[in-house]
Amino acid sequence: MEDGIARALDIKLGDVLTFDAAGNRFSAEVTSLRKVDWDSFNVNFFLVAPPGLLEQQPVSYVTSFYLPPGNVALLNALVKQFPNFLLIDVAQVLAQVQKMIAQVSRAVQFVFLFTLLAGLVVLYAAIASTQDERLYQATIMRTLGASRTQLARANLAEFALIGALAGLIAAAGANALGYAIAQRIINVGYTFSGAVWVIGIACSIAGIAVAGHLGTRQVLRVSPLRVLRQLA
Repeated sequence: MEDGIARALDIKLGDVLTFDAAGNRFSAEVTSLRKVDWDSFNVNFFLVAPPGLLEQQPVSYVTSFYLPPGNVALLNALVKQFPNFLLIDVAQVLAQVQKMIAQVSRAVQFVFLFTLLAGLVVLYAAIASTQDERLYQATIMRTLGASRTQLARANLAEFALIGALAGLIAAAGANALGYAIAQRIINVGYTFSGAVWVIGIACSIAGIAVAGHLGTRQVLRVSPLRVLRQLA
């Protein structure tokens, strides 16, 4: 028995299953489990019986062949000549699967864009709420001798660290979501990609650092003397 269907039906080695083949009932014991790569679309079965078990049962034959694109007329002629044939166009199945994956991909991209916009709004709100504190801190640092360039680098380092943490969480979430969709929804194998981590973290660092710098650069332009006079 195929391992996946055995786990789905909670079937274990030694269990005895009863089958109905066109009204003929017979039983067989599960003696082994095997894994099948269904993604290959090769001809295969959930169950494989030993020689002799099915010799007295009704028989159907199955095979596969490659048909070059554009020869649909051959399939029509084959069905007309042999009406009891059941033909399955694997190319159409693959096209449908690809269409479904594309729809899921677009949905994930929409969620990504929405999350990105929401993150930028939250970042802007956080910068705006701490604008006065940053202004006072910059005034004190510049009074103590720090240059505008040093403060700008400190802000960039702060936002870059925030971006790295955000990118790390986003990459982990993307991999977890992709794995869940692949395994639980469309039942295909999922391969973890290191590029998601590298690109996600790098883009997050760059995006948040630039956004943070643009949001705080006005603080560095204010004269320390002006702030001190306001405080006095």
